[in-house]
Amino acid sequence: MKRILAVILVFGMFLAAACSASADGMELTYLSENYIEYEGYSGMKAVYLAKVQNNTAEGFYVTTGTLTLYDAEGNEAASNKYFQTMGSKYLAPGEITFLSIEVKIPEGVEIKDHKVEIIPVEKNYTGEDYVIEVNDVVYDPTNESNPQITTTITNTYDKPLPHITMVYAVEDAEGLIYYLGTYSLGMNSLGAGSSFIFLTAMNKDIITYVQENGITLTHVESLAFAEDK
Repeated sequence: MKRILAVILVFGMFLAAACSASADGMELTYLSENYIEYEGYSGMKAVYLAKVQNNTAEGFYVTTGTLTLYDAEGNEAASNKYFQTMGSKYLAPGEITFLSIEVKIPEGVEIKDHKVEIIPVEKNYTGEDYVIEVNDVVYDPTNESNPQITTTITNTYDKPLPHITMVYAVEDAEGLIYYLGTYSLGMNSLGAGSSFIFLTAMNKDIITYVQENGITLTHVESLAFAEDK
C-alpha cells in the first residue's frame, strides 16, 4: 500500500533557500527556489522553480505538486496541479533534482501571494536509476539575445545506456534559478566510456524578462541521469 506524504509550504513573493520540510521521517530539502511572473506566448504566467534533495535513508518519488495563486483579497485566482520534475523522478538517498510548476495568470488579475504543495510518494523502485557524469558546463552570454549553454556528459558505466536526459538550471550570482531546461537522447544509447556534448539555449520569453528586470544570469548547473524503463 502506498503512503502519501504531503508537505505544504506557503511562500510569499520572495522565497527562502536551503529550507527543509519533513513528515514521518521523510525529508525533502529545498536547496534553492524562486517564483517569477512573466509574459509568455499565451499571456502572463507564474512559474515556481526549485532545486531539491532527498535527505532521508530511503528513496522516494517526487511526481506531484500544486501551485496556487491568490489575488489582493486573498481569493484563489488560479492553480495548476501539473508538476514537472526536471530530472529523475525517483530520488535515491542524497540525490538532487530540479522541479517546476507553472500557472497561467487570468487576464486583468494581480497576483499578491501563492502557495506551493509538494507531495513525495514512498514506494518501491523496481528499475535502475543511473546518475550520468557531467564533465563540463559552460554558460556563454556573449550573444545577449541568445546565450549559449554547453554541457558535456560521459557514460562511465560498462554498458551502453539509453534514455539519458540532461537537465540544466540557469541561475544568477546568488543561485536563484530563472530557467530550467532539459534535453534527451531518447532511445539513442550513449556507449560505455563515451561522451556527448549538448548545445542548448533559453526560452526567448525568459531572456526578455531578465533583461527588462535588470537581472544578470551568470552560470548554469547541470545534471544527467538515465532511467532503465
